[in-house]
Amino acid sequence: MSNQTVKPKKYLTLKERICYTVGAFGRSGIYTLMSMFTLVFFQNGAGLTLKQGTAIILIGRVFDAINDPVMGMIVDRTKSKWGKMRPYLLFAPIPIAICTILLFTAPFEYGSTAAFVWALVTYILWGVAFTIQDVPFWGLSSVITPLESERTSFISTARLGSTFGGILPALLVPILYQSNMGYTKGFFVSGVIFALLGCGLSILIFFVSKERVPKSDNTPSFRETFAVLRKDRLLIIVIFASILGSTMVTANQCADYIGNYLVIQNYTDFSQIFDSAGNLLSNVDAAAAYDFWIPRGTIVTTLTVAIGVGMVPAMAIFPALRKKFSLKQIYIGSAVFGLVVHLLCYVVIAADVTNFSIYVLWIFLFLMGIPLGIYNVITYALIADSVDYLEWKTGERHEGVCFSFQTFLSKVNAAIATFVFGQLLDTTDFKAVDNSLVDVEGRQIFFQQSVETQKVLLALVTIVPAVGFLLTIIPMLFNDYTGKTKENAQLQLEEARKEKMQETE
Repeated sequence: MSNQTVKPKKYLTLKERICYTVGAFGRSGIYTLMSMFTLVFFQNGAGLTLKQGTAIILIGRVFDAINDPVMGMIVDRTKSKWGKMRPYLLFAPIPIAICTILLFTAPFEYGSTAAFVWALVTYILWGVAFTIQDVPFWGLSSVITPLESERTSFISTARLGSTFGGILPALLVPILYQSNMGYTKGFFVSGVIFALLGCGLSILIFFVSKERVPKSDNTPSFRETFAVLRKDRLLIIVIFASILGSTMVTANQCADYIGNYLVIQNYTDFSQIFDSAGNLLSNVDAAAAYDFWIPRGTIVTTLTVAIGVGMVPAMAIFPALRKKFSLKQIYIGSAVFGLVVHLLCYVVIAADVTNFSIYVLWIFLFLMGIPLGIYNVITYALIADSVDYLEWKTGERHEGVCFSFQTFLSKVNAAIATFVFGQLLDTTDFKAVDNSLVDVEGRQIFFQQSVETQKVLLALVTIVPAVGFLLTIIPMLFNDYTGKTKENAQLQLEEARKEKMQETE
């Protein structure tokens, strides 16, 4: 018998890794445009109120509560020569592109009932179109390789691509809408750019990928599927942890408000814009009234980049952390870190919210990005584990359904965070944008917010996320699919898969 160590078989190709990461980059541009700027567009581009905008977002995500799991079940029942995930990666990009452009179009009178109905319908249609690709795109990670080690690095790399893709709209969109295009045209152009770019890149993975984990021979009914999922204790834990922690992402979702009303305002001399009675002065130059070395249009970008710079190394080191700690330990440790950082940020900046240093804010946003980066990867790893857990317990694999809950949760998190943000901000004397107020160059003029409103804004992106980090820990304490239990389960599953794959060869 040879004493040489047998190297484990590798399944993933370099083309698959690259195209999946590039696809995640493109899709993230579209998703970030929607999640980060939809409320801003509804309010300032279409003329809707904060309550109307947040109501649309909440309604759309409630609809997704049905839409995503149903799509997951459809994926699990799909039989084609391309597999059950890949067909949707080929056909979904075109409707996504169309719906993205329509979502950021304002064809009706500013603030009218028709504008509200259009926004509601296009938002729901966008959610349906994106889900058709979103569920199988991330579900592909659970069938493209039978090895957990490959799957972990595969997802981590893709989430890095997704993070970089999310930075691009944060860079470009504020520049467009703060130019003489204004909000309505600026967002329309943004929708066109990211619709074409994102959909063009996301289709690449179809042409190079392969589904390698054998599909279950049994295709249960919808009722049987839910009966099986009730046995997936780990999936239930992940769902509750994610929903309870929804507000963790508030700072990332609402960076536009932080930039305009906590940073730009504090570097703007409003006496050059309004007189003592609050009337707009003649021949106002908004750029001249703003005194800072970073242009107004890129302030929001610097905030998003600061968060992203924290997220990137966190996601990059996740595979290394995974070798030393369990997913449960990493999840809880990251949440505790996020809780402390957000509370500390509030204490430091609230001391003088009208005169804080943007450099201090950048440091805190960088630190905030670290747990968000871990969370960005670990949820997918936990969902993938829940697929294995279900197979281990019942002998059935339901990748489509399980990953549909991941896509649903990412949307619910953004929706709840935005809804809470908008509803609480609406209780203040927050002054929304008036599109008729522009300077001599046609650039949008922002109102000066009160100190009380600025403090509420600060609390909404620090205290509220801290509560989310605290709550998300509670369900994860009950996760027992870890340590030796998980190791033994994975060994049993890998042996069973190898046998099945050999039988089909």
